[in-house]
Formats: sequence, structure tokens, C-alpha cells
Amino acid sequence: MAQQESWDPFDELRRIQDRLGRIFSEYPISGREGRMMETPSVDVMERGNDVIVTADMPGINKEDIRLEVREGNVLDISAEKKMEKKEEEKGYVRHERSYTGYYRSIRLPSPVDKTKAKAIYNNGVLEVTLPMAEKPKAKVSEIPIS
Repeated sequence: MAQQESWDPFDELRRIQDRLGRIFSEYPISGREGRMMETPSVDVMERGNDVIVTADMPGINKEDIRLEVREGNVLDISAEKKMEKKEEEKGYVRHERSYTGYYRSIRLPSPVDKTKAKAIYNNGVLEVTLPMAEKPKAKVSEIPIS
């Protein structure tokens, strides 16, 4: 007897959430405080038993990057860079602060084992390797008829 995959009623909601995320990720978020959030361009691919995510994040130090895996298959990438600039010229002093950051939430093609994840950041490019989690085997149980 062939095994069937179980139907997940939340699949359509996830697809809508992904579409909305893509729509809003195209526009940077800015405010009066000189803050600017950018959405890094990413590539997501499967290589063997790994999911590889590559993100372009120029101008950020690796110490300022934060990676999180939630729900087993969502990778959150965030980073921030704060700069202060003080200039003194004839008759005035100017002190400016700016904030640049990156944020991207990526739904991965399959659940991953976050305990074995690795990341490398080199020349403005972040590469995250996430081993795929073993898929639980579907259990088929016979239901007795009384």
C-alpha cells in the first residue's frame, strides 16, 4: 500500500505569509532617526542533505550578524551597524548618527537540524549551511471496525 503525505491545513496560510513577506521585503524601512533597514538578497539551495543560504550583506562586521532558526524551517538573518560622525567647522558643530541594518526571514524548503548549522562570513557574503532534519516516517495505523 502506498504511503500518502498528510494534508496540512496551514500550508495555504504559509504561502500567503511568504508572498506578503516577499512584497514587503522589496521596500526598505526607514524612519526619522536616520535608520535604514535593508533586505539582503539571498540564494537558497539544497546540496545533498544540506540547505545552503547565501546572503549579500556588505559593510557589516561578522560580530554584528545574528542568525536564528525557528519553527524548524525558518531562518532569520539580522544585522546592524551604528555609526557616529562628529565634524567641527567654523561656527558650528555637527554630530550625526546613522543606523544601517539588514533583516530577512526565509522559509526553508525543509526542516533543518539547527544544532549542526554552520555559518561563514567573508567579503560581505554570508553563507549558512543547515543540515536537513530527518523526516519522520508517516505512521499508518489500522482502525478496527466494531
